[in-house]
Amino acid sequence: MHVDQIILQSVIAHRLDTIAQEMGIALERSSRSPIFAEACDFSCGVCNQKGELVSQLNGIPILAAAGSFSVQAVLAKYGDNIKEGDIFIVNDPYWGGNHLPDIGIITPVFYQGELVFFTVSRAHHGDIGGAVAGSYNTGATEIFQEGIRIPPTKVASQNIIIDEVLNLITYNTRNPEMLRSDLFAQIGANKIGHDRLRALLGKYGLEKVKESVGQLLQKAEDLTRIEISKFPPGTYVGEEWLDDDGFQQEPVKIKVAVTFKNNEVIIDFTESDKQVTGFVNSALVTTTSAAYIALLWTLSPEIPRNSGAFRPVKVIAPTGTVVNPAEPAPVTLSTLHCASEIISAILKACGKIVPERIPAGFGRYCGPSFYGVDPRNEKFYVGFAFCCLGSGGGMKGRDGLPYMAPISNYGGVRAPNNEANEVQYPLLTLRHHLEIDTAGAGKYRGAPGVKYQVEFYGPDPSIVMFGDGMKIGPYGLEGGEEGSLNKNQLVTKKKGSECLKSKTPPLSLQPGDTLTLFSSGGGGWGNPYERDPQLVYEDYKNGYISKENALKAYGVVLTDKGVQWSETEKIRGLGDLS
Repeated sequence: MHVDQIILQSVIAHRLDTIAQEMGIALERSSRSPIFAEACDFSCGVCNQKGELVSQLNGIPILAAAGSFSVQAVLAKYGDNIKEGDIFIVNDPYWGGNHLPDIGIITPVFYQGELVFFTVSRAHHGDIGGAVAGSYNTGATEIFQEGIRIPPTKVASQNIIIDEVLNLITYNTRNPEMLRSDLFAQIGANKIGHDRLRALLGKYGLEKVKESVGQLLQKAEDLTRIEISKFPPGTYVGEEWLDDDGFQQEPVKIKVAVTFKNNEVIIDFTESDKQVTGFVNSALVTTTSAAYIALLWTLSPEIPRNSGAFRPVKVIAPTGTVVNPAEPAPVTLSTLHCASEIISAILKACGKIVPERIPAGFGRYCGPSFYGVDPRNEKFYVGFAFCCLGSGGGMKGRDGLPYMAPISNYGGVRAPNNEANEVQYPLLTLRHHLEIDTAGAGKYRGAPGVKYQVEFYGPDPSIVMFGDGMKIGPYGLEGGEEGSLNKNQLVTKKKGSECLKSKTPPLSLQPGDTLTLFSSGGGGWGNPYERDPQLVYEDYKNGYISKENALKAYGVVLTDKGVQWSETEKIRGLGDLS
């Protein structure tokens, strides 16, 4: 390739990435819902005319990787009937979506009468209807109980919103004004991407841009195949488990066989459990997206995260399994769990080849949605406990990071500001800090979990507890120890103190009731006795570990002034550590 072509390709690639980022900034700043504006639970991207992902704002990885499936669903339904000025909406997990609360907005981009791109925003909305406010229905046995299903549907024509469609969707939710406003924020973000892409085409010309996009996808494919070919041929097996599905008490197995063959990879979930009754089932879009995330993590951070990188990967997920349930199985929790367990199972399998690239286990989400009427404005609200996010696992060369959320989100969801949370919702934050002795021990430890305590003061508040990780902790790797389990304590005027299950149906509370959440610490990587004792002391000073646990987990004897080196040497059975 001529040097001028290389430079042009690089310029266009960076411009496409910037457009996706600009879409994300616009979405964050124009939205009303705290889920968008505070937690940033969304992703934006650009696809080509075939629905192949070209660039993305990483945001929430499980959403970003799924963006192309929504576009392909629109293409499959509308084909040549897609016109300039159309806008489409979709959320159906069995038709291009991943779970109902994540609504995708798809905007085609035409230039000189030709369909060239799609801009895509996919975002989590606070309520999408169904039997439970917040749409995390722990008792759902079919998707119809989880909310309104939106197949690929035209929501605008000739740049004019089709009010009948938008009204039908928002009418079926508990906070229609908020949903409508946030959908317009997505439409606006897509419009910014649309206009920037048109400007890009105008500057460099249709043929040069299309050629560069094709080269970008081919480059990603080539890099992926090169990295795959470096792995020894063979099949590597990994397993991960969910606590339960809320109905059965037995754990739910995710088992994967990852086969490296020449320059291709087969990811086979055939031996995973059959689909279950509860809402941890993962529709194929979510499963495939999770598989891409895990494999590319294993291969190289230098590979562009676009559809070219997905071409050498084949995913086998038999219908009727927990990773590809038959319709109409419920799936709402799946973008957290079992998506995170799918990623973890693949990482464990690949860790048998390249353990130095693989992190220990991440904390699982286990917290409530809460809802009611805010006495300050008499408006209905739905909120989520983003402030109790679990923490990340350690990996070779670094300790885990706190507030990472499940690995399917990988830090994309932000922990909101406590004061902003108290403005948005009728609750008070009583405690919010990293919790001592929760991090999985290792040469590179996991990050500590979080203690988060709130008091509700609105009239008749209700909560729904959803999540996992109260029975199965974040795994350790290469001799590292597990992170802590999720825990909680609800204190009510009626019942006193009780521990809620990870999947608890709606509970009515009273003003003054409190909920304390203890989120998981990440798993440790490597033998804890190989951790530098001085780092253990620093963890003690920071309140991450007690003296007792420093001795028990690391063989390090501490005083308030520092490491007792002679005693530590005896316990560890090593030479001079100073």
